Amino acid sequence: MSVKIYLASVLTAILILAPTTYFVLPLLYPNMKSGVLIQSEYILFETEARIYDHELTFKMMDNTTWLIETQGSSSLNILFTTVVELVLNSAWREKAEVIIDVVVEGIGNKAILLGFHDDGPALGAYRALTFDTAINFDTGIVAAGTYNISVYWRSTFDGIGTNSFYIYDPSNNYQRSLLIQEIYRM
Repeated sequence: MSVKIYLASVLTAILILAPTTYFVLPLLYPNMKSGVLIQSEYILFETEARIYDHELTFKMMDNTTWLIETQGSSSLNILFTTVVELVLNSAWREKAEVIIDVVVEGIGNKAILLGFHDDGPALGAYRALTFDTAINFDTGIVAAGTYNISVYWRSTFDGIGTNSFYIYDPSNNYQRSLLIQEIYRM
């Protein structure tokens, strides 16, 4: 096959496949969200964050906030990940729960509940680990502007003794991160 015939075949295939893909795929998959990644930011927070079970009102998780400027006609897809260690006092009993909430100021939020329930008392210093805690929040279409993304948390129950939810242990790679992507929606 000559080079001219080969190039003509490739060009013809591109001219046929590109419009077909653009117009036919949305018909075959009507719920498919198409978009173009405009920007992506990954932030690793390497500081301690701790909340005690007597803290029953939302507070910002220490040093877990980020500003992002958007171009508009786009959405923000936010992924917050962490490992949370639950540290229970030896007198603890019943339950320990924390709500973690990703908030995009002026847009909305997405929260999860982490909990540990047991009828008996803890013996000695009782510890339970919750691995791979993740919150994924898609804002929907947002206008151009600067948005503050923060993580808040609070306990739901004040237990016996001093109990806490703890994040950050570099020796075990327990950290928290935000992955923020701006996606232009077509």
